[in-house]
Amino acid sequence: MMKKGSKRFSIMLTAIISCFLLLSSAYAIDNNHADADSEPLKILMITGGGWHDYDAQPGILEKGLSERIRNIEFTIDYEIGSDASAKITRHQNDNWAREYDLVLYNNCQSGVDDVDYIEGLVNAHVEHQVPAVMLHCAMHSYRGDTSMWFEFVGGRSHRHESHQAFTVEAVRTDHPIMANFPRTWRTPHGELYEIVELYHGVTPVARAYGIDTNMYHDVAWTQEYQGVRVFSSTLGHHNVTMGHDVNLNLVASGLLWAAGKLNEDGTPKEGYESERGLGWVSLWDGESLDGWRASENFESFQVEDEKIVVDGPRSHLFYEGAVAGGDFVNFEFKADVYTYPQANSGIFFHTRYQHIGWPQYGYEAQVNATHGDRRKTGSLYAVNDVLDDAPHNDNEWFHYYIKVDGRDILFKVDGEVVMTFAEPKTREGTISLDRGTISLQAHDPNSRIYFKNLYIRTWPD
Repeated sequence: MMKKGSKRFSIMLTAIISCFLLLSSAYAIDNNHADADSEPLKILMITGGGWHDYDAQPGILEKGLSERIRNIEFTIDYEIGSDASAKITRHQNDNWAREYDLVLYNNCQSGVDDVDYIEGLVNAHVEHQVPAVMLHCAMHSYRGDTSMWFEFVGGRSHRHESHQAFTVEAVRTDHPIMANFPRTWRTPHGELYEIVELYHGVTPVARAYGIDTNMYHDVAWTQEYQGVRVFSSTLGHHNVTMGHDVNLNLVASGLLWAAGKLNEDGTPKEGYESERGLGWVSLWDGESLDGWRASENFESFQVEDEKIVVDGPRSHLFYEGAVAGGDFVNFEFKADVYTYPQANSGIFFHTRYQHIGWPQYGYEAQVNATHGDRRKTGSLYAVNDVLDDAPHNDNEWFHYYIKVDGRDILFKVDGEVVMTFAEPKTREGTISLDRGTISLQAHDPNSRIYFKNLYIRTWPD
């Protein structure tokens, strides 16, 4: 018979062991979760072939996608160089696809017509259930006497219009990929593919109007081919288009969707969020005032050392560039701002160009640390003001964030919320939420201000 002391010791020992096992189990679960989060998304990029700058584009894509997606790892296969008729060695192995999470095709191999090779390539994706992203000339590749490649891509195209810019329109704003795309985008240069057909089950998400053919052509779509997710985009002939923020956001979103790592709201799933984030588009090229138009006294705005210098008499610089044509409704905007002592400025939104005077439309986000006006930085000017004490100092950079979501307005300075405002439904007049562009203010000849890193992220109205 066990003594009472021994029995108590046994119970205590059992409890300790149980707690240890429970903690060990929890630790193992946490570790497994951490390991899962830290597992990189392994991407094979197939590149090369004719008619495109494949010396530069792999680097453009690797850098741009790595900035937008955390935990991504590239293997770049540029074996074929500029040979549009070459077969890739790794594709001779039936199991070549199984070690990757996704294959990105940015290649142009229109000279490859070996049916067994082409069908074997597609079959490897199906056998190992490896998703794919198809960019630009991937649609024009593998033209053998089989339709399998084009069924896998989701569309058929063998021609393109003349080289000229065109306007891309979002047609499925409810799709998670398009949550990171503006309603419209004017490409800086372009080669619009003429789409002969899209296959059954394909979902177009963006299109562009072709001047040469006088008709719309789909430029991006999604599909599932025998259980394999495929995202395709015909954009990206020229490096300036391939490397544009809007295009890289589109490709990154399409890649995450195909890999099953994109949430329904367009955000990356846990473990793949980057510091830069998806959807942010630069409104300023850092070198000129292209895409912007100043009103009176346009000399008040100059570009020096990768910043917009505001210094001079009253004027307003309005954005009229390629991103939605400067027609924004719901958005997030951010910029880095530097004020000199006694400087006064502002960032107008939901406004519109006017040749002279203070803007009559939209709201103003005040910029002012030490100017005599009591309304300081963070004020929704004359509507919901931050009085007397500015949330930043002169002679140093601060980060300004503006968000408009429906009737709600929010301002942050250096990550801290400084102003919120819910616009009443009864509010009317020109100083109210509607839609419009962004404008920077030159307030007076004694107000010297710098702006840089101007970004916007829009979402459907």
